[in-house]
Amino acid sequence: MGCEVCLPAARGYTVYFAENENASKLTPYFKQFSEQSWKWINDRMIWMSEPVLFNLLDYLEVHMDPEHIFAVLSSIVDPLKDLDKVRPIQAFKLEREASWIDRLIENSSIQTHYQPIVKVENESIQIIGHELLSRGLDENGELISPFKMFEAARIRNRTFALDRVCRMQSIRNASAVKDQLIFINFIPTAIYVPEHCLSTTFALIKQLNIKPEQVVFEVVETDEVEDLEHLKSILNFYRSHGFKYALDDVGVGFNNVEKLTKMEPDIVKLAFEFTNGVSEDTEKQEVAQSVMTIAHKMNALALAEGVEKEEDLHFLKEMGYDLFQGYYFSKPQEKPVEVIHMQFHSKV
Repeated sequence: MGCEVCLPAARGYTVYFAENENASKLTPYFKQFSEQSWKWINDRMIWMSEPVLFNLLDYLEVHMDPEHIFAVLSSIVDPLKDLDKVRPIQAFKLEREASWIDRLIENSSIQTHYQPIVKVENESIQIIGHELLSRGLDENGELISPFKMFEAARIRNRTFALDRVCRMQSIRNASAVKDQLIFINFIPTAIYVPEHCLSTTFALIKQLNIKPEQVVFEVVETDEVEDLEHLKSILNFYRSHGFKYALDDVGVGFNNVEKLTKMEPDIVKLAFEFTNGVSEDTEKQEVAQSVMTIAHKMNALALAEGVEKEEDLHFLKEMGYDLFQGYYFSKPQEKPVEVIHMQFHSKV
């Protein structure tokens, strides 16, 4: 079961034709569709289901002037509700091109990849957990990048649903990690009421006998969270159930150092932009030092993600970072890496 946002009803649109366009000449065109999939509202407006609209787009471009035709997402029950939000009909080509994401969400066509998170101790590199990363699968079984998936979901207003599907698939595949930490991403702007939106997530964790203390939810921000109190309510909801949470990509975008002091996470992840090349860049060193200092002051672990070079690993280890992640140790894999066969030799 899910809310209307997760599992929306069939989509439809109210299409408006400006006075210099004769909408009545489309009547023969509509006869190929069932009577339930379209209806006249008045002589200038037609409600139609999404498949009808998507079929109509190419026809309109050839036989009418699309600049004089507008549409808005609507319900057949109340097709006039959001007329103030109409957009030019050409804008819905993006909707059509992105509609594949609906099938991916419906079929949960998500493959989980695992990237190890490590600590360096006694000159050995030990795996303490894995970040579970989602990749889409197309109809041919080819991988779809997270960026492409979430961009399509944004266009279709399905970010919540995609975020939830990725989260649930990660939990279903978490048993491969065994007793180590499990890092799972979530987008805070896709969660409205934690008690409702996260209920199925928690139910699945309990059903699969995953220990709450194993799970670290990572705050991934594709959009700025304007209501920090709402974000705190989500994080406190996680923590009240025994889970940990991490702030991802600290130092760039919306996860800045200022927000770090307000969120009080269990783990702070220094962004790749400040990890890669940190051993040779004083500005990156200043950010890395600042992030680590604040993290340790609030008793959080400092994790450097995006480690790709040995010299950066040595620099951050000597600085005092607790955990590391990146291609230097392993790229994301279809199965969790169990052992990393390399030694860490201190240069001090």
